[in-house]
Amino acid sequence: MTKEAPTGYSRMQIVLHWAVAVLVVVQFLLGPAMSAVADGLRKGEAVGVSPLAWAHVAVGLAILVLACWRVGLRFAHGVPAPAFEPKTPEQEFLAFVTRELTFFLYLTIFVLPISGAVAWFYQSEVAASAHASMKVLVIAIVAIHVAISLFHQFVLRDGALQRMGRPQRD
Repeated sequence: MTKEAPTGYSRMQIVLHWAVAVLVVVQFLLGPAMSAVADGLRKGEAVGVSPLAWAHVAVGLAILVLACWRVGLRFAHGVPAPAFEPKTPEQEFLAFVTRELTFFLYLTIFVLPISGAVAWFYQSEVAASAHASMKVLVIAIVAIHVAISLFHQFVLRDGALQRMGRPQRD
């Protein structure tokens, strides 16, 4: 028996979505402090770890915990059916891209904190390099995610954006 898709996102799904979004922005603001520590360590300098660098570590771990919680809710609660039913091959392709983008967004939300933690706690240069390199990927994925949301809001006018602002009423 298949479970029927909910009519919208739950209040907690919405809170977690926006909490992770805000914390990702905070991480970009805290990143330079962590980079300064990493650069100093790479050069063999005696480096003191600033509170901002420790905040970067803490926020990264918080993102990982919240992402796990969010995925758990996704499996437990489900997600609403797409707000827009594709009618043309082009729209079907865009729907496919959107679904795949969601997968890669979740993947980066998990891989970034894990690679950062491995780099920090085990002083792994490979993990640090991977972590730093993924910044561009996250920016690209988030930019596409925002563009798709705005497309739904202003072109399709299908209410998809509102679903991440108002919890379902069941």
